[in-house]
Amino acid sequence: MWRIGGSLRLASAGMTDDGGDVEHASISGSGRASVNPYATPTQAANPETDPVVGSEQADLCLTLDGEITEDDIRRLIPERNLWIGLAVLMWGCIIPAFTIGVLIATINAVSNGFDSETIFKIICCMGVAIGFAVATQYVSPARRTRRALGQRPDLLGRAVGRFSGGGLLFNDGQRTHYFSAEYCRLAQANRHGVRVPLLEGPYVQLYLANRLFDGFDANVWKQLQAIWQQHDASQWDADTLMENNCKQLGERPESAIRFGGQVSLHVPVDHSAVRGIMYRNGAMIFAYGVAMLLAWEFGFTFVAVGLLLLLLGTTRYFYNSWRWMAIPTQEMSWQQHGWISSDEVVSVTTTNGVRMLREEPLRTEWIEEKLVWHLPNNRAMYFARELFESDEDWNQIVESSSGTSVAGKLDSVAE
Repeated sequence: MWRIGGSLRLASAGMTDDGGDVEHASISGSGRASVNPYATPTQAANPETDPVVGSEQADLCLTLDGEITEDDIRRLIPERNLWIGLAVLMWGCIIPAFTIGVLIATINAVSNGFDSETIFKIICCMGVAIGFAVATQYVSPARRTRRALGQRPDLLGRAVGRFSGGGLLFNDGQRTHYFSAEYCRLAQANRHGVRVPLLEGPYVQLYLANRLFDGFDANVWKQLQAIWQQHDASQWDADTLMENNCKQLGERPESAIRFGGQVSLHVPVDHSAVRGIMYRNGAMIFAYGVAMLLAWEFGFTFVAVGLLLLLLGTTRYFYNSWRWMAIPTQEMSWQQHGWISSDEVVSVTTTNGVRMLREEPLRTEWIEEKLVWHLPNNRAMYFARELFESDEDWNQIVESSSGTSVAGKLDSVAE
């Protein structure tokens, strides 16, 4: 999961850049976010105020506007080509080998009579062939896409944004997001489009198909990648970077309360998820082991060696999962910066940021003397006293967050 300033852990389909054709989320009369994808730029890239973008890079950009669909994700999901190779290996070599083994064993048994050993070999070969067929289908792009959307349905939907030398500015129809040049180094392009990882798992990414772009230009993309690779964030301190990231998300209202600093937190390790991974790897180790022995028994030496390599690789993953089961918590620490008004919240780190409505938090709680705002899709924002300039500001935020819902509290406190 990726963290955004104000210690928002967010993985939504959206982000932002050093100025672009994306208007930040605003409050309409109905209290909902209104997005005008055809609005004028909220902030033009300015070399004098932006430490990332130079004057010769300000006009270099790729814009996008449309809807992310399930088909886009299926075509862009990671390791698609690897799966094609796996499918060819399974259906072109391993599964036919075990099918042939079943036929040979059956023919011999019909000629010489069935015995318990022959029946066991036939059942094992059939089981392995069926198991590999099911496993190959399980990791197919279509299946992985459905599982990813089952966990994160918000990966679909509105996509309005702009890549530039400063990074990516993106609006998902509800909130505006910003990814800096340093973050965009992780973005990858192929013949189907662009993927921007959200650091919440291998399949939680922005899947931006070529059709979303206003004429995707591969040469411009290469130039942008070169700019991002040359970007050296160490030239500026964290406060300067975060202040710049805040500016990309729009101006701060005069009445807004500012915050900034470092948050450290001990996060419980999700042992149930780790246990599931460990059990799955254990089952794969067992299947690879049985298949390897059967392949060796039937004389398929090449197949047996390949299965041995798969078994050893999976054993390493199993061991890593087993080690995580012994770790109760994981310490996390990050820098954050932003502001809170009666209507909106802006929260950034040194590499990314988000502008969202105050009504998004669903409930609040206290963890390690930190105020936690819980948001949809298992996200959260963390605040501590030392992040605020005065006790008055801190008390106002605490009082406005005292109920089960955060939205609408700050107005009453201010009055």
